[in-house]
Amino acid sequence: MPCLHLTAAAGPPDSGNPGISAVYAGSLPSRRFAGRQPARILIRPEPGFYVMRLRSGAPLIGAVIYRLCPMAIPEPTNVAGPHPSEWCRPLDRSPRYEARIDGRRVAIDRVWTARSLRRVSREEFEFRIGPLRRWARDNPGAPEATPQRPVDLDAIPPLF
Repeated sequence: MPCLHLTAAAGPPDSGNPGISAVYAGSLPSRRFAGRQPARILIRPEPGFYVMRLRSGAPLIGAVIYRLCPMAIPEPTNVAGPHPSEWCRPLDRSPRYEARIDGRRVAIDRVWTARSLRRVSREEFEFRIGPLRRWARDNPGAPEATPQRPVDLDAIPPLF
């Protein structure tokens, strides 16, 4: 938060410098960035439920990033292999992640680097991949039926 460091370096609050206090009074981070999501580090994907657009102007679609369980898979011919309670244990390597868009497995970068990526709750994610997808299959004219195409507002019938 550079604003706080700059105001502290400018002097005490009662220093009588109205230019500095007026500039930073209206630009507090809590008010300025209230609606924004925190910045993503593109080399560190985070597991979670998301929605994203496959193309610009296309409807939102559910996506998930999850961490694979590090498994020590026993060899069938090895009698003295690891005990089943030790099969899922931390390994000495980086965690492995996978991603799915609309239930189909895709590259992790396809999801994590999308500009339209937005974190959602588990309930919204389950709604988008469950009831909404079933409804879209029954209504092929709906924009959600073809999430890879941009929405044409002229082609959608009016609500009333």
